[in-house]
Amino acid sequence: MHIIHQTNLWSHAPHNAFSDLCEFNNMLVCCFREATNHISGDGKIRVLYLDWQGKVLRHQLLRIAGADLRDPKLSLTPDNKLMLLAYARYCGADNKTRYGQPSTWLSQDGYSWTAAKGFADRNWWLWRISWHNDKAYGVAYNRSAQSTRFYSGNPRGSFDCIEPELFGLRKHGKGYPNESDLQFAADGTAYILLRRDADTCTAQLGIAKPPYRRWQWQDLGFYLGGPAMLLLEGNQALLAGRIWRASGPKTALIGLDLVSWKKKLLCILPSGGDTSYPGLVRKGDRLYISYYASHQGQQSRIYLSELELKLT
Repeated sequence: MHIIHQTNLWSHAPHNAFSDLCEFNNMLVCCFREATNHISGDGKIRVLYLDWQGKVLRHQLLRIAGADLRDPKLSLTPDNKLMLLAYARYCGADNKTRYGQPSTWLSQDGYSWTAAKGFADRNWWLWRISWHNDKAYGVAYNRSAQSTRFYSGNPRGSFDCIEPELFGLRKHGKGYPNESDLQFAADGTAYILLRRDADTCTAQLGIAKPPYRRWQWQDLGFYLGGPAMLLLEGNQALLAGRIWRASGPKTALIGLDLVSWKKKLLCILPSGGDTSYPGLVRKGDRLYISYYASHQGQQSRIYLSELELKLT
């Protein structure tokens, strides 16, 4: 795989990070957190609307008073509305966390948004929403519990925990599972790509058939931060996220065979320092990736790469 086009999308805030990307109404939509720094309490969500060359057509800023908005993610609802998910960390002037609440916004046209609506369980960080057969699914984690939960339903209505201990230290003997991506194959099989940051720190891949109550887990044998995943043809998957090289952290693309579990490093994106959290959009034989990195000017900036999609 090689990069066809690379764009520095946004660097206006002191800290621009934690991106996601989706296609909506024949545009690319990119979201990310703007703030003073990585852990400050003033996080807001910037939404960019892009043409396919990465030109910013317009942009918006979403906020909640008294909340640090973190790790925004985008999805399309079954009726083609744009849904934005973020974790609202409610904090005081001292930046101490009072509680956290997953929250969503909804837009029919990409111009106006509903008010934020909290859902799921407080203090369980719901990382991403994925849709299958008109229903939303998601994985949430809690650091102190060192465990994850699996949810399904309607994020703007009833969204219930259907597996209270999906993967965790007590059940599987592997510590601190956290960020994830969730994808569904055409036959309904669900795949969860799960980051870990304890003991061996190796990522896990969970697989389940409907109704998603019995999961099998494969240890991938490598670390992946801010994980994202696309399922491709021929039992192939494309993984993206932060890896560690001798020169430091990089944002990379990895090919994974879902039968043999063989993996291949496909591409290292221009990145370094504080970097990762890619969003992935496939358009024919092109792959669009948003991510952030701080290798230029020691500032976290948002980038967009266009690549030719090839696994070999």
